[in-house]
Amino acid sequence: MAPAAAQSNQTATPTATPASSTNSTAILAVDPATNLVDKSYNRNTGTLTLTFESDRYAPVNLLVVEETDSQSGSANFRSVYLQPNQKTQVQIRAPPNSRVWISTDLARENGRISFVKTTESGGLLTGPWSGADVRDAALASASGVALMVLYRLVVERSAINKDGERVA
Repeated sequence: MAPAAAQSNQTATPTATPASSTNSTAILAVDPATNLVDKSYNRNTGTLTLTFESDRYAPVNLLVVEETDSQSGSANFRSVYLQPNQKTQVQIRAPPNSRVWISTDLARENGRISFVKTTESGGLLTGPWSGADVRDAALASASGVALMVLYRLVVERSAINKDGERVA
């Protein structure tokens, strides 16, 4: 029989541990104990999937307000409880190019609310680019400038423009 190991009689109290600032997997720190670690948007179904990690049992509220020009509208709301030390996936319907507002009880206590956009980037075209792409873009740009110069020349010479400017 081996002797009994020393035991501590201290009572552990649960505490919220701040998220590490060097955590490279977090996309967004929602509050000191909750991180958004993954985001994906399916444009075909209009569904945003968010993956959260939390150090504590925490409620997360998601709100999508569709922007319209009218005086009234509707919103999608979802409330989910995160389990401590587990990844939790949450799905919510959201239109393209909209914001999904994220809130937890700790974030509200600190007067903070966060959001994510449903699209990854605002660009119409994405890379990677090659040298041929750069050459083609430069050629198209130069052609556009030359076309506009010719257009202005024709407008000035044909006296359609009554501004009185001359083409040198």
